[in-house]
Amino acid sequence: MHPTKRQIATIAGATAVFLITSYLFTLWSYSYSSTTQFCISCHEMVEPYKQYQSSAHFNNESGVVTECADCHLPPGTVNKWYTKIKQGATDSFMHVMIKLDLSKVDHKKWKTDAVKNIGSKTCQKCHKNLLPPGLHKGGFIAHRAFLKGETENTCLKCHENLVHVNRN
Repeated sequence: MHPTKRQIATIAGATAVFLITSYLFTLWSYSYSSTTQFCISCHEMVEPYKQYQSSAHFNNESGVVTECADCHLPPGTVNKWYTKIKQGATDSFMHVMIKLDLSKVDHKKWKTDAVKNIGSKTCQKCHKNLLPPGLHKGGFIAHRAFLKGETENTCLKCHENLVHVNRN
């Protein structure tokens, strides 16, 4: 027995609705899970959020405020999705299953692990001019060496406590 045209149309319509709904839900969840509000919804992020609020990435003369995802997700669609899935699964597991006791956390190691995905290209999404007028001599020398490929230092090698400071 072959399906009727009506059955085929119904199946095609239901499939189209399912695919469109799935696509829209994926876009919404990706967008929502990239907000700072989402990131700080876990108790583990209370202290990092306070540090962020007192940093130049939150308070600055330009009024530009970065979101957590601006720094903690790498550039590039594939890398960004991969990191979101991998890090999101890890963070969710830690939050739900382990219920971190923040007084027992090695914050320096935690921070080191958190910044593994933050390469210089992530910083350069916003910080495009690394040799601005008025840059002090040490910064000029370091940035020039970086731009010429004469050093393996990353942005965070020199600027590691710019937003989140080491607690121990």
